[in-house]
Amino acid sequence: MYNEVGTSGGTSFVSSQSPSINSRHSNHNTRRDTENSEDPERVPFLQTCDWPPPSDADESSQHIRVRSAFSVTIAASLLILIIDVVASVPVAPRIVIFEEIICRNHYAAWGADLRLSDCKITPVQNELALLNGWRETFDMIPGLLVSVPYGALADRIGRKKVLVLALIGCLFSDIWVAIVCLFPQTFPLRAIWVSGLWQLIGGGGASVVSMCFTLIGDVCSAEQRTTAFSQVHAAVLLSELISIPLGSSLISVDPWIPVLGALGFMAMTIVFGLIFTPNFGNPYMKLQCPESDEVLSDLPSAPSGKIRDRLSQTMTKLVDSCQWITMDVLLMLGAFFVCQLSRQVSGILLQYSSFKFNWEYAKVTSPILTRYSAASYLISLRAGVNLLVLFTVVPALTRFLINQWRCRQTQADKYITSMSGLCLVIGSIFIFLAASPFALIIGQIFFAIGFAFTVTARSFLTAMVDQRHLGLLYTSVTAVTYAGFIVGGPLLASAFQWGLYLGGFWVGIPFLVTAILFLIATLAVSAAKAP
Repeated sequence: MYNEVGTSGGTSFVSSQSPSINSRHSNHNTRRDTENSEDPERVPFLQTCDWPPPSDADESSQHIRVRSAFSVTIAASLLILIIDVVASVPVAPRIVIFEEIICRNHYAAWGADLRLSDCKITPVQNELALLNGWRETFDMIPGLLVSVPYGALADRIGRKKVLVLALIGCLFSDIWVAIVCLFPQTFPLRAIWVSGLWQLIGGGGASVVSMCFTLIGDVCSAEQRTTAFSQVHAAVLLSELISIPLGSSLISVDPWIPVLGALGFMAMTIVFGLIFTPNFGNPYMKLQCPESDEVLSDLPSAPSGKIRDRLSQTMTKLVDSCQWITMDVLLMLGAFFVCQLSRQVSGILLQYSSFKFNWEYAKVTSPILTRYSAASYLISLRAGVNLLVLFTVVPALTRFLINQWRCRQTQADKYITSMSGLCLVIGSIFIFLAASPFALIIGQIFFAIGFAFTVTARSFLTAMVDQRHLGLLYTSVTAVTYAGFIVGGPLLASAFQWGLYLGGFWVGIPFLVTAILFLIATLAVSAAKAP
């Protein structure tokens, strides 16, 4: 089914034109080439194509396209849901395994029983924070380096092949982490830092998400994309609701069950991608003028005096292409960077809450497992609240601002983004000052409400830029987001180490840092002018 849809949306769109239309198009190009042959300087560097609109009689192909958009969106959402579940289930169990290995290395106590207090000492927790913080950073760097080349490759060989390559790279990366943890007396635990090198195969998680969104963009119209992207975002939140409780319940039995089980499910995900993913390429690459290569090959070499003129024209076009970069856009890009940098604190939340509070939600054999089982439910709480906010609070608040306050859509996006930023600040302060589990939960709820920040901020930023520059804009947002990932992990891990060194009240200092950063991001949004 997907091959038929891909064909109808791609190559056959050109071949299905009527003979009369093709003949008119051919005659038009012939006249244009005759006129330009007299003066080589009038030959454009890139030929334009006057493709006619699709035939009105082909209503069935339009119906198939609508069905294909729905099918591809469902397939992409399911794929992201499965991948996120597989990636999130082992998060808390891995922390338990890492902590146990670090603890046993510290005491040189292999084969002996350890008490909870033995592993909650500062040297062990410092190493655990350092290990997790830098692992996230090192995992991001390879994907950031090769995601753009793999994106260009996907335009040529199809999305499916790059997607499957990326899934294979993710599988090998997880296998390497499991091998290091299975043989801790053979490999140093910090060897997990090189697991990201496997993501050079396909580009890792960055390419997986990018290919899924690109598949949707290939088949969805502009009106369909917002709904389709919302469904994908809902799949991510749903995965957090499913995976964290699942991983926590399996911790109580054996933390190795979710870690090794995730490897098997990742292999099944590769099979899912091979079977259910359509192999679209870039549809725009198919709409090329057949005469363009011939025209370019027939162009006479430009005189040396004209080279400077063409260089000047190129520089002028380059300057024109950067005119979308205004001060308001820079403020919003800075807000995205700071916000993403601060959101890296989610990984520290498990360790922080486990270290500070003793929650016993179930009777288990190991007190270490009890603490992480309880702490991991904070992630599910955040996902549930965020899902509720995105689908109820944000739409209702938008309608209220537009209908009651007579705001434009861009102004409503700005106000909601600023309010979300304030919720992130309040939530971070609550978590930093939390002296009880109840205060920590309240802080996490505020934190979850504020996670709508990037959704409305993206809409607000999009309105600032002309439609023809949106590709560059979204690439810039991706770049600053990954930069935030790379910088945020080590920064907040170092802050947590410092808090552990100071002890007492200052253990939660990473959340004080994020409160300051979220405040800066909120001020940047407030300073940007609504178009």
